[in-house]
Amino acid sequence: MSRSAATRLLAVALAAAGALACSSVETVRTRAPVPAVREGEWAAIRSQATRRAYLYDRLSHRATATATFLSLPVREARVRRLAAWLGWTEEEKAARLAAERAEAEKYEEFVLALYTSDSRSNDLDAPTSVWRLALKLDDGDLVTRDATAIDADATVMGLFPYVGPFDVVYRVRFPKAPGAPLDYRAFRMELTSALGKVELPFNDGTFGPDRPEGTPLPGR
Repeated sequence: MSRSAATRLLAVALAAAGALACSSVETVRTRAPVPAVREGEWAAIRSQATRRAYLYDRLSHRATATATFLSLPVREARVRRLAAWLGWTEEEKAARLAAERAEAEKYEEFVLALYTSDSRSNDLDAPTSVWRLALKLDDGDLVTRDATAIDADATVMGLFPYVGPFDVVYRVRFPKAPGAPLDYRAFRMELTSALGKVELPFNDGTFGPDRPEGTPLPGR
């Protein structure tokens, strides 16, 4: 084989290898979730429905609570995000939407991530928790002990990226509030104990802790 032919063959081989490498890089890149966890409709709606508060004793950090109110619009947006990530069929998405709507008729529900400096106090799902968990409404309190710890798996971490490595994540359910839906009412979630009080105000015109700067809110 002549030197010029060998040179051309080497050039072709290098080009093919480069194309293969680029193709591999693109394959890896497309594995990231689309939309990304902090982008799109779900990220904006989640942030609008999320509040965070801290509990300090002077300079001692005792607890951090972050809660997302799962109103019906929030539940539906979560279904649409999961459908996009997981490639659900229209039938799968419709079934999940129906289930979420049925749940929304029964409960006022939250996803609550709780950190406590003393892990023994992170016990919302215990029969005799140190915490009283209530929603403060104009016409009284809604109190619950219906808190269930859930696994902070990849789906939960993707849907709720504010969850930290030392948080325990709970599904918290309250009885349905009387009167107008909570979507349109100002209210507070309160966690109270001998350690102190954590207050999370909802529908007060503020935004959640993980809203990317410049993210538009639905309807704005």
